[in-house]
Amino acid sequence: MNTRFLRLFRKLGVSLVSPRVFYASAMVALGTMIIGILVWWLVSREQTQHLILYSGQEGGTYRPLAEQIAELIEGENERIEVKVRESEGSVANLRHVRAAEQERHTYPLGIVQNDVALPADWQGDQASTIRSLLPLHSGVLHFLVAADSSIESVADLRGKALATGLPESGSPALVDALLSHYGVPADAVDRQYLSLEDACAALREGKVDALLMTMGLKSAHFEELIDESAVRLVGIGNAIDSGSEIEGFRLTYPFVRSAYIPKYAYRAPDGSRRGVPEKAVPTIALRAVLIAHRDLPDFLALQVARTLVENKPSLSRSHPSAAQITEQFDPAQLQFPIHQGAHRYFHRDDPNFLRRNAELLGFILSLLLAMGGFLLSAQRWMIQRRKDRIDAYYIELDKILDPLYRPDTGIDELRLVDDQLLEIQRRAIRLLASDRLLANESFRIFQDLLSEGRQEVEKRVEDLETENAVGESSP
Repeated sequence: MNTRFLRLFRKLGVSLVSPRVFYASAMVALGTMIIGILVWWLVSREQTQHLILYSGQEGGTYRPLAEQIAELIEGENERIEVKVRESEGSVANLRHVRAAEQERHTYPLGIVQNDVALPADWQGDQASTIRSLLPLHSGVLHFLVAADSSIESVADLRGKALATGLPESGSPALVDALLSHYGVPADAVDRQYLSLEDACAALREGKVDALLMTMGLKSAHFEELIDESAVRLVGIGNAIDSGSEIEGFRLTYPFVRSAYIPKYAYRAPDGSRRGVPEKAVPTIALRAVLIAHRDLPDFLALQVARTLVENKPSLSRSHPSAAQITEQFDPAQLQFPIHQGAHRYFHRDDPNFLRRNAELLGFILSLLLAMGGFLLSAQRWMIQRRKDRIDAYYIELDKILDPLYRPDTGIDELRLVDDQLLEIQRRAIRLLASDRLLANESFRIFQDLLSEGRQEVEKRVEDLETENAVGESSP
């Protein structure tokens, strides 16, 4: 019976110690996991990251700007490689960024007009995959006609043939909105969806009456068209001030703002004229935005935003429109939310969480320290309470074992002592199992004393039985 209870005690002892082993193992595992994540993060940052930057058509302003951006990012970040890919324009870039497979260390970027409409076939949360990194330059609407054309406004396009850019570019949607605003039905014009190069050729050859495209100033194809042909720029109304036609259009198409194409923005190197236009032309402007997939790592998004903002002067020397890059903008005016990594860069000087909540955190820390002190005191009290309980068992054990110290104690009395020892052992183990006694050194000493006491009882009983047997066998 005694052996069975000792085995039970050992099992209970292990079960009570195991939480400590469990917590220690859990902390080791957690620490190992944190170290592993940290190592992975550091190693991943050391890997060469590949960016694919979707730009625009050859001869437009997106493509040369994208090439300059790629060169700058690679020059400033030795572990980032950027490949520039040509595309039809904003809508195509939107599709590329959303649909591109997120290969390890390879991420898509794109340049889009801020008014770009989401493709009709997008469903669910597909739009939520797109993030803005940084507004770039503004593109302006170029409304070009032959110099001797009678077209003086958007309303005059009724019955005319016009080129408005490729279907996947950003210009067609803006032209649709303009035609609608000026009351020109879609079927009242001959729309030709042409590339920038083909559109310029069509206007030059008289195949279309007008060309309407959104483009940054100083497009190479527009320079060539103006240099080789007698064309002029048509304005959207006569002014850009309050109450102008452009302000009326903004009420239905809020993505645009008023702008001028400056006087002599495009050269005429043949010497017959100083340039085009001969006076500033009122028009509308749209911001181009650098976008990314939401899976772009935060540190990469931050690096791209930082590189472009902090190196704007050098970027502007090779691409003047980059001078418009700024981190001072209203995110609410962008179609897509700011990427978290870029947001971290833009708000790098903001008070961090600790500084913003110093007083509250100080109060919480003081409260936690006070609670910790209270819990520590409670734990000590509980330990002392458990110790007082085992001390009571020591006193009871001493009383039970008292007959062992008397030489006249008989066998029956010794067996009663053994029963009492067994009973106190059972009670102690039940309290231990219910966590009302602490399995500490005091309890182990108690167990040893109890075991020694039972052994002594057993020895005394054997000795008395031997003496009695010898006495009965004597004559």
